[in-house]
Amino acid sequence: MKKIIGVLMVLSLVLLVGCGGSSDANKKTTKTTTASSNFAKVEVKSGEYAIIPDVSEDDLSTLALTIKVTNTGKEKLYVESNGFELYEKDSNEKVKAEDFYNNDIDTFESDTLSKDKNITGTIFFNIDPKKEYKLVFEAMDDSGESEDIELDIDVSKYEDSKKALDESLKAASAFIDVQFLAKDNEDYAKLVGNDEEKTKTELFDKFQKENEDALFYDIDLSDEDYQKCFDSFTSVQGKRAKMDKELVGQYGDKAVVSIEINEGLSNEAIYDLFSDYEEKYMESTDDYEGYKEYAFSKYTEILEKSELKSDSHERLLYLEKKDGKWNIDIEITENEDLIMALQGSIY
Repeated sequence: MKKIIGVLMVLSLVLLVGCGGSSDANKKTTKTTTASSNFAKVEVKSGEYAIIPDVSEDDLSTLALTIKVTNTGKEKLYVESNGFELYEKDSNEKVKAEDFYNNDIDTFESDTLSKDKNITGTIFFNIDPKKEYKLVFEAMDDSGESEDIELDIDVSKYEDSKKALDESLKAASAFIDVQFLAKDNEDYAKLVGNDEEKTKTELFDKFQKENEDALFYDIDLSDEDYQKCFDSFTSVQGKRAKMDKELVGQYGDKAVVSIEINEGLSNEAIYDLFSDYEEKYMESTDDYEGYKEYAFSKYTEILEKSELKSDSHERLLYLEKKDGKWNIDIEITENEDLIMALQGSIY
């Protein structure tokens, strides 16, 4: 993607899931792996693959491990994310936990556990899924004594969680195809939770309100007229628009997809051409009353001939998985920003 994604904005929403954010539908693996010593008991409660802005790297996979640590010793125990590392089996190569904190996720910050107390947190590692790893936790108590606790990590058992990463992008594409480009996409029924017809009606209402106050502000149109305009707009947009989509953030049941509109219908260009049609009509007919209705009658032609624009702004689509399908709330500010762009407000 050419644009730089607003990382803080992405994180603030994609990570709203907190420590319990993944659903069974995301196939988050919950089989516990445990190791104990006289210092601590370490349990890997669950794991899943995620995409985290400013953390995930190309050609690597970000593995989120939710880990419970219990103090089994007599002294107080220090726990922090830097105390965890992954080691490649049969080598000295190690992967450090990413230095990442977010208010909406229970990550391990520096903490002290009293005897028999426990803490649970999530740690992110960038790994090569083709390799084998062991998790090492350096347990250090209040006396300064320390001991390494090791657990074998079978990363292959988290492979199914990658399906959710693929599904969210497909759901976003299907939503845009069906709702904004007048295209059929079989993934809509499979992956998208929004009621198709209800959402179309809601998007039509947004289109009508915008154009009542803009292009058609002084033309008396019926709801049926606006419906024809809406249908024409989505149909022509589907034929002419070019865009790229990329999954830029996902953890648990929340995902963020970046939409880059390389070419699309622009209200500015449509307004300019609409005015040209009005002027040419008046010049050729000397009719200074029917020019607006004439231009309106050529609305589809104007859409087909108007200059396409490239959007220079970041556009993000936020999705949330509920009951096995991805839902798009069209009323939140971030999604409304994308809706306006897909309905012509690009600049």
